[in-house]
Amino acid sequence: MQAITHRGIRPPIAAAADLTRWRSAITQGNHAFDAADYIKAAHHYRLARAIAGELFGIAADADAGVAALVIAHHNLADACEYMNRHAEQGAQLCAVHQQLCQAMDDPALDASWRMAAWRHSQRTYAELTRFANRHPGHAQARALLAQGAAGPRSGPGAH
Repeated sequence: MQAITHRGIRPPIAAAADLTRWRSAITQGNHAFDAADYIKAAHHYRLARAIAGELFGIAADADAGVAALVIAHHNLADACEYMNRHAEQGAQLCAVHQQLCQAMDDPALDASWRMAAWRHSQRTYAELTRFANRHPGHAQARALLAQGAAGPRSGPGAH
């Protein structure tokens, strides 16, 4: 059963004003998912993903902003799984993990965003690993996993 959270990730209430549209899209997607209308759920999750993308790097709460992006991608991946769209499922899991890895090294992002990306990348790496174990032929997932788990970087721009 889908909830606003995805496997324990929940944006803090402090970011609720910035995330109202996102929360509405996720909630509508969750209702559709619960009704086994995965096409409609995917539509709402895509909207939530777009909203989270707009808020990325600028929302008042970095952890909430990163969590919103991860939840939207992971919920969309779940809907794709139920529709047997495994290539799209893998693409969602790869995209969010790759975005977080890039965010960790982005000196233009505030340190709070880079750290939030690192924390949430642990979740995206775990989800990507589970997917790759079920779908070993997904080349992009295997390539990302071959790079290893993301971790704090040292040197200039390190978090």
